[in-house]
Amino acid sequence: MIPRKLPLAGALVLSCLTVATAQQEAPPPGEIPEFAIGTELVRIDVVVTDEHDRPVSSLAPEDFVILEDKEPQEIAHFEVYSRGQQLLADDEAEPVVTASGEEIEGYRRRHIVFAIDDLHIDPGNLSLAKEAMLRFVDEQIGPEDRVALVATSGSHGMYQEFTNDPWALRLAISRVTPQFVDSGWAGPPQLTQYQAELIERGDPIALELAVQEVLLDQPAGASRARAEIDARTRARLVRDQAVHYVRTTLETLDNVMRSLAELPGRKVIVLVSDGFLLGLGTANDQAYDLRRITDAGTRAGVVLYAMDARGLMTGMPVVDAAVRGSSFMVSPGAREAMARQSEEAVRDGMNSLAKDTGGLFIYNTNDLGAGMDRIMRDTETYYLLAYQPTNTKRDGRFRRIEVRLPGRDDLKIRTRRGYFAPDDRKDSKPPPEAAGRLAAHELHEALASLYPRSAIPLRLSADFVSLGSAGPQLVVNANVDLSKVRFEQVADRQLAALVLAGVVYDAGGAPFKNLDPQRVDLRLEDPDYNRALKVGLNYRKAVSLMPGAYEVRLAVQEEGTGRLGSASKWVEIPDVEEGKLTLSDLFLLRGAAADPTGERGNGGSGVELREVQAFPRFERSDNLVYQLQVLNPNTNASGDTELTIRAQILEDGQLLGSTPETPVALSQMGMVPQAYTARINLESLGPGEYNLQVAVTDHLVRSTLLKRIGFTVEP
Repeated sequence: MIPRKLPLAGALVLSCLTVATAQQEAPPPGEIPEFAIGTELVRIDVVVTDEHDRPVSSLAPEDFVILEDKEPQEIAHFEVYSRGQQLLADDEAEPVVTASGEEIEGYRRRHIVFAIDDLHIDPGNLSLAKEAMLRFVDEQIGPEDRVALVATSGSHGMYQEFTNDPWALRLAISRVTPQFVDSGWAGPPQLTQYQAELIERGDPIALELAVQEVLLDQPAGASRARAEIDARTRARLVRDQAVHYVRTTLETLDNVMRSLAELPGRKVIVLVSDGFLLGLGTANDQAYDLRRITDAGTRAGVVLYAMDARGLMTGMPVVDAAVRGSSFMVSPGAREAMARQSEEAVRDGMNSLAKDTGGLFIYNTNDLGAGMDRIMRDTETYYLLAYQPTNTKRDGRFRRIEVRLPGRDDLKIRTRRGYFAPDDRKDSKPPPEAAGRLAAHELHEALASLYPRSAIPLRLSADFVSLGSAGPQLVVNANVDLSKVRFEQVADRQLAALVLAGVVYDAGGAPFKNLDPQRVDLRLEDPDYNRALKVGLNYRKAVSLMPGAYEVRLAVQEEGTGRLGSASKWVEIPDVEEGKLTLSDLFLLRGAAADPTGERGNGGSGVELREVQAFPRFERSDNLVYQLQVLNPNTNASGDTELTIRAQILEDGQLLGSTPETPVALSQMGMVPQAYTARINLESLGPGEYNLQVAVTDHLVRSTLLKRIGFTVEP
């Protein structure tokens, strides 16, 4: 594997959208909906523990009884799983199937979503919660785990899709900040949400405390009637804001749960919050129906665990995250009693969410890391039961689920508590005029998805390159698998239309740059059509960026059907202006086999190069051509550099081969730093997955920098 330098100036800047070389790849498992309640099986995850909270995995199907609205149901499917390993399956039972008749697979993987309730959390408590999550990322993520993060405020970009990349998760955790915004009331009374709710209910003690606080701030003889009006007005403002924030939090949880329906495996949401009021005592028309969360958990197979970020509560007065500078000078005994009631009231919501979806509520502990450990242990062993409801009415009513273990009072059981039956009155299709708006909304939802949509597989790369005085650039490459696109034959051509759109987010989660929607009309004759199915469609965009970390999200949508594909990547843009030795990212090209005559080895016109950055696959007869820029090299007194470069091929971290350490002579081509280009013959490699690692050493300062990229050699 000996590289040969090729003068390929300009190869880093390709066309925006071309049909280019690629190879189709099977989509990841779990992209088909698991079931549709009312037409197939209702699936429930069941956790059984003994008196010491240890998991029990030795039960058989006949040990369980499932009731729906108190009516017994026949168990159609039964399995036991422990930390990704199937322990027992009822081979006699009907398999869990999708609407298309395919069996559900993939329950070995665990998907974990950290839902940070940034609308209901104190900054100090959030800091402790972040520390616990960071320890989890560093110490507890298994090779099969995938972890995501969302903020319940729904802030744009304030989430991280499923990954097991510690760097990306640490960055996502670090950028979450409290989002509470005070209603703007100046002066007393400073009310907690609980006290405001009590005033709205007509509680005389809560009102009197607020009135006294107002009067304390007024001159002697101030009007009590005026103070009462101020107290009631303030209570209404706090209450309305609380209802809005709680609804936002719960709707986010609802949407996240439902979005996970297509994923296989154990699906867990860990809600981290200081707690919130459900608001069932007042403004009932605004109160959120928690059964919607239960329904979402049942339909999507998600268990919610809740952690009280406030830790161990003491006897000191409690102030919720919504209060800034409350005065406790008035009736401290009554206020402390109210604080104790508030503590329990704001816990009720989290407790209900956890219990109704089959999870646990972790509270009254200052060791959030231990709480996280307990949650993870609880997710490791569970039973998968499924049944076909005997009640097939599509009336939209809530169906209550109960699972029992007759004769086993020594065991505790947790599972989801119900779902809403389908409602024929709400299942109508949108009117034709709304189809365009719906398609645009679905494309936006794909960009915000916690996992890649893969009805149309999309591969993505995001890489840094320097344009010299023009500054750093992000180069976005993508490949669309056209073999999964539904073409329509018209005369002698195959027709299809795709829309691609994307967003670049900065490290704080704010959208930095929109990659505007781009429509691609494909009108292919047979020879081009057959080739396109094999090589796919390449997309490229370049974006000028300031130094920092960025996340790129890209989605593709098939017009007519609305079928989607999406992908995301993180990229680090270094600060070249610091003057330190820096490397661009590696760029890969697929080169023709070496010419034995040597006539084309120096990059003559006969050399064929194909773009493969988004989907780097090669045949053994190909040459792998790589490029990278070496920026800010040191120079000696004569103005010369002392750089060398070495390329290595790795498989599973093991070194397979290496090129000789070669001097690097760099020159400036116009205003853009020249890219070093070399060729590696792949004939000695068998089919498989490999990594190319390139090491650049600056011998003047004895510094070595590494860049690595994966590629595949096809059979």
